[in-house]
Amino acid sequence: MNMEAKYYYNLGLLFSAVAAAHKDKVALRFLDGNETTYGELEHNSNRFSHLLHAHGVRRGSVVAIFNEKTPVSYALMLGALKLGAAYTNLDPNSPVERLNRMIGFCRPAVFFCGNSAYEKVCGCELGESRVVNYQADDFRTKLEHFPETALPETRMVDGNTPAYLMFTSGSTGFPKGAVISHANLLNFIQWSIATFNLTADDVLTNLNPMHFDNSVFDFYSTLFSGASMIPVAEEAVKNPRRLLDALNKVGPTLWFSVPSLLVYVLKMRALKDSDLPTLKTVSFGGEGFPKSQLRNLWTFWGDRVRFVNVYGPTECTCICSSYDVSAEDLSSDELLPLGPVAPNFGFVVVDSNRHPVTDGEIGELCLCGPNVGRGYYNNQEKTLEVFIQHPQITAYREIIYRTGDLVRYDRTKDLLYFCGRIDNQIKRMGYRIELEEIENALGSLDYIEENAVVYHKSDDNNGRIIACVVGANVDEIKIVNDLRELLPPYMIPNDIKLLEALPKNRNGKIDRLALKEEYCR
Repeated sequence: MNMEAKYYYNLGLLFSAVAAAHKDKVALRFLDGNETTYGELEHNSNRFSHLLHAHGVRRGSVVAIFNEKTPVSYALMLGALKLGAAYTNLDPNSPVERLNRMIGFCRPAVFFCGNSAYEKVCGCELGESRVVNYQADDFRTKLEHFPETALPETRMVDGNTPAYLMFTSGSTGFPKGAVISHANLLNFIQWSIATFNLTADDVLTNLNPMHFDNSVFDFYSTLFSGASMIPVAEEAVKNPRRLLDALNKVGPTLWFSVPSLLVYVLKMRALKDSDLPTLKTVSFGGEGFPKSQLRNLWTFWGDRVRFVNVYGPTECTCICSSYDVSAEDLSSDELLPLGPVAPNFGFVVVDSNRHPVTDGEIGELCLCGPNVGRGYYNNQEKTLEVFIQHPQITAYREIIYRTGDLVRYDRTKDLLYFCGRIDNQIKRMGYRIELEEIENALGSLDYIEENAVVYHKSDDNNGRIIACVVGANVDEIKIVNDLRELLPPYMIPNDIKLLEALPKNRNGKIDRLALKEEYCR
């Protein structure tokens, strides 16, 4: 769909235009052989708009979803967009207490889930939120009672309207919900179509969980360009050979995932030279790709496939830069460049006083431009901390987002290089994790007197989270079991170190450097 042919100011109108142009084309290709056309997705998304409206959902409301990658759940996301409601895909593996925090922040008008999660959702502190099981026997009948035509409210949605909330780990111990608007996404879609040369003939994977930032690329790049998407359930990813066999039958042209998944496929020796002959592009992001494993992957696909390393924080609509990998990049063990930022993006690299550093010096990357989101939902304090006025501009309002990433900019090559973090945030299996959130959870256990969490990075991106704890009658198994009630699986420490005391520095603070030197060798 040529977005330049008409000025689309909201995602509902754009999707309807794409669906009209490709109504008989397959939008969703499931691994079990089932398919959903653009026409069917358009009609069902309109029905969902009517259903949501009947449940009291209005522009500005929030709709929570446990998204199990069904035709219904994708249509539900589109239906919320058409009504001007912001959807949020929540992690069904999150413990109830963590879910309660997220629900408390966003106060959804309706919570949608399938059969497997219905009891869990009903056990949450929902307040006035209504729970709907979209896999209930009578749900399809109820949905079909609503018209398949668009609501008039769709045309009332503007670019400033929030489209979705994406929750990330928080340094205060609580998750925070990044708000992304229709305007942010309309710009992102235009960029992704141009950068990846997407057409209606393309078939993109949806390997990423829908509560995970990378899924934004899958959903919007595919369904707003007329291409086809292959939803892949989380269970299917656990058996890489079976996954590749299933994908071979569907024929993806673009694979997008975290490097950890590709490394897992390689380590399981699941990949064959004959796999995925239709593949044109392999894109990866969310963490660094270990060069040894990237070289291994290159031996399979390097002669015929485009490799693209992408970067972008959740708060800036998933991706803001891309870098095409060449054979020359594999000659060193250094991490790949983040790449140049998107054409209509701006950035500045600053020191600890927010003064721009000179070219080649290391500083914090701050991003500005049309992909910078609206802040954190219902969290003004955290928003004002990282969404700040551009330090070089005083004549007008220009918001930049402080990424917390330390980078070096090479002006001659127009490339950014990742150099670390200014805080205790880590990337593990593509997930952003604030170590303080784990420490906060440990601190809430009444038998733990003191704790600190450190991270031992590994070459394959499967580093170890190490919790150092002090307490009376502390039991490692009990700690892990109690943390499972507070944190999602990917945040549970791999090692628990039981100590009589934590080392302190001259200021009396916990000496994290000493702990890293002891346990992260």
